[in-house]
Amino acid sequence: MYLCAENGAVGRRPEVLVVGGGKGGVGKSCFSVNMAVDIARKGWRVILVDADLSCSNIETILGTNSGRSLDDFFHQKGGKDIQSVVCETPYENLRVIPGTTGLLDVANPKYQQKAVFIRQLRKLDADLVIVDLDAGAHFNTLDFFLMTDTNGVLIITPEKTSIDNAFKFMRAALFRRIERFYRSPEVALLLKRNQTIEDFIECVRKAEAFGGEAKDEICGEVVALARSIHPRIVVNKAHNAYEAQIASNILAKYARQYLRIEPQNLGFMPFDKHVSETVNSGMPFVVSRPKLKISMCIGDIANRLGYV
Repeated sequence: MYLCAENGAVGRRPEVLVVGGGKGGVGKSCFSVNMAVDIARKGWRVILVDADLSCSNIETILGTNSGRSLDDFFHQKGGKDIQSVVCETPYENLRVIPGTTGLLDVANPKYQQKAVFIRQLRKLDADLVIVDLDAGAHFNTLDFFLMTDTNGVLIITPEKTSIDNAFKFMRAALFRRIERFYRSPEVALLLKRNQTIEDFIECVRKAEAFGGEAKDEICGEVVALARSIHPRIVVNKAHNAYEAQIASNILAKYARQYLRIEPQNLGFMPFDKHVSETVNSGMPFVVSRPKLKISMCIGDIANRLGYV
C-alpha cells in the first residue's frame, strides 16, 4: 500500500481500486462513494473517478455539483490533462472526477483515448484512486477494469442473476485481456467460439493455424494471463454473513473451474432500508448513519485493503 503524503510518499504513483460487477443495480456506485469517504476521513488522499461514460451518478450520491465533467477532458485539444477536471468535495482529503454527460461521442471513446485516460489516472497526485465503472461488459468497462490485476473489486448480490453476470463479466475481462495480448485474428475467432478457458485451450490444440510449439506456448500464456487476474468479491444486500459467503463461494468456484481465475472474498454489506434514503439525500451513509452495520462493514473492508 502507498503511504500518505505526510508520511513521505510525495511523487509516488497512486494505488488504483477499480469497482465493477457486470449487473446494474448491485450497488457499485454506492460502495465506491462510501468507501472513498471512509478512507479519506482516515487521512488518505483519495480521488473518486466516475468512469461511467453513459449514465454517471457519483455526484448525485456524493451530494455535489461541480459543474465539470469528463467531457471536458475528452474534448481537450492537444495534450490532455486530467487534473483540470479534478474537483473538490465537502470532505477533507477527498476529490472527485465527475462522469460524462452521456453524449455519444464521449460514451464511446477510441482505444487510444482510453489509454491516455488510464495513463493520466495513474499520474494523479493521490494515495488512492477509486474508479467506479459502468454496468455491463462493454469494451470501455473491461479496459478500465483491466487497469489493475489485483485491485479489481466485483460487487454482487446473493441473487443468481447477479452471480451469473459477475462470472460473465470476469470471462469477458479475461477474453479481452487475451485478445489485446495477441492481437491475432485467429485467436480472436477462437475466443468468440468458446465460453471457458478449457474449451479455448482445447480448440487451440486442434487448430491447424498454429504449429505444435506455438500451440504449447499459447496455452501456457493463456493460463498465465488467467492466473494473473485476482478480482476481489464484495457481496452487497446480504441478509447475513453466511448468505454472503455462500454467494462469494459460488462465484469463486465458477471462476476457478471455468476460467482458472482465483477471486478473493473481500467482505459483504448487509441489506439496509436506509441506503435509499441516504442516496436521495446526497449524504453518504458512512457520514449520516455511521453506526449502521453497513457503515461498519465499509470500514472493515477498507481495513482489509490496508487503509486503516
